Amino acid sequence: MGNLISSILGDARRFIVVGGVIALALYGCTSTQKLVNSEWYEIETEHFRIVTNDNPKQVEKLAIDLERFRIFAKRYIKYSADQQKLTIYALDDRLSFKGVSGSESSRTIIGQFHNTAYGSFALLNLNGNRALPDNPARQTLFHEYTHFLTYSGSQHLYPYWFSEGIAEVFSTVDFGENKKYSFGKIPVDRAISLNRARELPLDKLLSATPGSLNSRDTGALYASGWMLAHWMIFDADRNKALNEYLEAYNAGEDPIASLPEALGMTFEELNEQYKNLPKGHFIYYEGEFSNNGVIKSPSVNLMDSSAAVAELAYFMAISEQGSEALEEYIVYADKKQASSPSLNSALAIALTGEGNYSRAEEVLNSIPAKYHGETWYLEAQAKNDLSAALAEEGYLSPRKMKRIRDKYVQLVNAQGEVPAYWYELAITMQVLGYPRQKYMEMLEQAYLRAPRETGIAWWYVLELYLDRDRDLFSKVSQPLLMQIAEEDSRAQLQSMLDELEEEAGLEFELEISGLGQLMSTYRKYSGNKALAMAVDYRGAFVAGFSEDGGNQVEANRSALRACEEQREQYQIRDRCELYAEGEMLVNSTNRM
Repeated sequence: MGNLISSILGDARRFIVVGGVIALALYGCTSTQKLVNSEWYEIETEHFRIVTNDNPKQVEKLAIDLERFRIFAKRYIKYSADQQKLTIYALDDRLSFKGVSGSESSRTIIGQFHNTAYGSFALLNLNGNRALPDNPARQTLFHEYTHFLTYSGSQHLYPYWFSEGIAEVFSTVDFGENKKYSFGKIPVDRAISLNRARELPLDKLLSATPGSLNSRDTGALYASGWMLAHWMIFDADRNKALNEYLEAYNAGEDPIASLPEALGMTFEELNEQYKNLPKGHFIYYEGEFSNNGVIKSPSVNLMDSSAAVAELAYFMAISEQGSEALEEYIVYADKKQASSPSLNSALAIALTGEGNYSRAEEVLNSIPAKYHGETWYLEAQAKNDLSAALAEEGYLSPRKMKRIRDKYVQLVNAQGEVPAYWYELAITMQVLGYPRQKYMEMLEQAYLRAPRETGIAWWYVLELYLDRDRDLFSKVSQPLLMQIAEEDSRAQLQSMLDELEEEAGLEFELEISGLGQLMSTYRKYSGNKALAMAVDYRGAFVAGFSEDGGNQVEANRSALRACEEQREQYQIRDRCELYAEGEMLVNSTNRM
């Protein structure tokens, strides 16, 4: 896999002590009014597209610094050079941020990152915590962009503490005059956290996953993660150990034991070192920024008001903010003559997400026919039609599903970079009974474009498991295992990993759960045996198996019959097909 983090060395050291205060602002209008009445600008560079209602000249400078940051970060973070542009909504105040994000915590949160099946987005309150020194909003954006570089287009996963810790380390990179830069300063709020409270206990820090901590401990994780990451990456030997640890973590080894092991220490020794790390004075580095490429000046354009309003509505819809907020938004936009047909398509997407398919269809039918060939319309219509069809119990009309499939083919041909189009095309193909190999090609394209989208990854990993490719399955399943929090899903995924290791003769601890347990049980049967299975796009599955049949044909029929009974009972959308005859996989040279 190669180094995930390159060695970081500096040429000058400084010590700083930081502190700060927080200021709050009051506003006299609603979020909806602020968004619709604002002037919106699009600022675009080679790798960034920023939509803002703030001063475009200030945001233009931010765009240039982002391009510098990308070049600077490439020295240390291994990321794919062909990633999509990141779309950034750079909002001028808390009210705008609340309107776009839907966050009820907009007083304390000034940035968000969304790596979705529709693309990658960052949200930023440019004036958030403006009373603090060192531009917290800019730091938040650099923090979020570090996530983008480390997550987008990668199957590797960083531990929660390191993901946030390294993003905090990079968040304070500053480009000064005469090609000077500073790197490694601690964000003010993290310094305050470390100075006023103890660090998060080391075992709790290393084992934490997103959502596993309360709000107080989450804040402590960010500060303690910065402290531990900073200690490791600025030392060549510890940096080498860090890469060994990250490799081990992605291979599924114990998240607590693997770090001291990589460092050649016991946990007790590392814990003592960790507790004694500085809490009040922090080293940072300065150097000269050498730019081997030319950073072109950004393009700056005033957006059409209705186009900007519609784009924001689309983001609200795909981020599942709900139809009620969007309907209020649309009513006000119409009053201010800033509405458009595409604005209503965003409402339809939100209604579809709520399961209100008939209302979504009404909204789509209200859009004039001349727009029905537009991508934004096709997306909303195809998504609603597919969701409504899959929500029906029992028989699905092949004619209806073929029409839906054809819409997704149009979408893929029009905007092939959108992972959701490939994913939903794969769903229609599976429901229509396409061979696994055919719909798997579409699913793979979706996964390659959005490896962090858990719905896509979950279906893909189950299909890979059925292929019995232990190495590829492990490569995809390990990051997914670190992402999902539901115990049942984690147990099922772990059982599949264990079962493949059992098959390979490796040591394992088998979880009594899901497909992995089923496969392990089947392999122990003898005589004439067969296994039939159906696995649908949700990751739901049923299976039927038979042993000691009079002959192989009888065993096959018995397995298919048992599978079909369960498929109808549990409304699995895939067909039951024979998966294994005896020890051999059907249509494969592989053995069970």
